[in-house]
Amino acid sequence: MGDKVTVAHPGQPAHWGIVVNVDKKPFDDARVRQALSLALDRYEMAKTLGPLTGLDTIAGPMPPGTPWTLSPEELQALPGFGKDHEANLREAKRLLAEAGYPNGFQTVLTNRAVKLPYIDFGVYVVSAWKKIGVEAEHKLEESATWSKSRLTRDFDLLVDPFGFAAEGDPDEIMVKFTASSPSNWGRFKDPVVDQLFEQQKVERAAQKRAQLVHDMQKRIMDKAWEIVGLWWTRAEVRSARIHNYEPQPSHWLNRRLEDVWLSAK
Repeated sequence: MGDKVTVAHPGQPAHWGIVVNVDKKPFDDARVRQALSLALDRYEMAKTLGPLTGLDTIAGPMPPGTPWTLSPEELQALPGFGKDHEANLREAKRLLAEAGYPNGFQTVLTNRAVKLPYIDFGVYVVSAWKKIGVEAEHKLEESATWSKSRLTRDFDLLVDPFGFAAEGDPDEIMVKFTASSPSNWGRFKDPVVDQLFEQQKVERAAQKRAQLVHDMQKRIMDKAWEIVGLWWTRAEVRSARIHNYEPQPSHWLNRRLEDVWLSAK
C-alpha cells in the first residue's frame, strides 16, 4: 500500500462520439444531425468530464497531436465547434424548426452500462440536448447487448468509442466512415467521403495526403454523419516495484507482459 507509484500518459487511443442511424427519421435530415452537434459545448464538456473520465481533448475523428489533426481554426468552422455556444444553440433551434421540429422531438440514446466514461458522457449529452428541445431517453445496456444493438443497428443514437490499435494511420481509423466498412454502424453513404479515403490511401506526398484526410474529416463533421465528441487521455498508474514495463500508445498492445517482473521493494 505504501509503494511509490508512477503515473504515465502513454497516449490517446480512443474517441467517444455518437453514431447516428441515418435510416431512421429524423436523422436522415442533415439539419437535425447538425443541430444535435451544435447543442454540445465541447469546450465546457472537456472541462467538466476531463477530471471525471479522462475525456478532455477536442479534435476531429483523427487523434490529436498528429499531422492528421484538424487545426483549431478548421474545427471552429464546423457545426458545434465554434466557441460562441449561445449562437450555436440559436442555430440548432433554427435548423430544427426548418426541418419541421420547432419544438424538438423525443429519441433514445443507447449506451453501454459502464460508469466511466460511457455513462458520464451520455448523461452530459442528454442534458445538453434538452436545451434545444430534444428529449433523449438514456438507455443503458449490458455490454453484450450494447454490442449486439450496435451490430444490428437497433438504435436511434448510440454512444460509440473508436480508436486505434497500431499507429493511428488514417487507413486504420478513417475506413470506419466509408460506406463499405462493417464498423460504419450508422450505415451512412457519402461518395465524397469514400473518394477522399481512396485518394489519401495512394497519395505519396505527405502534405497532400494530410490535406485529403483533413477534408475527409471536415466533410464527416459538416454533415454530422457521426457526432464527434471528445478524445480520451489514458493515464496509467503503477507501482515502482514493477520493472521492464513499457507504456504503449494503446492499451491493446503489450498485454503478454512476459518480460515484466515485480521486485520485493
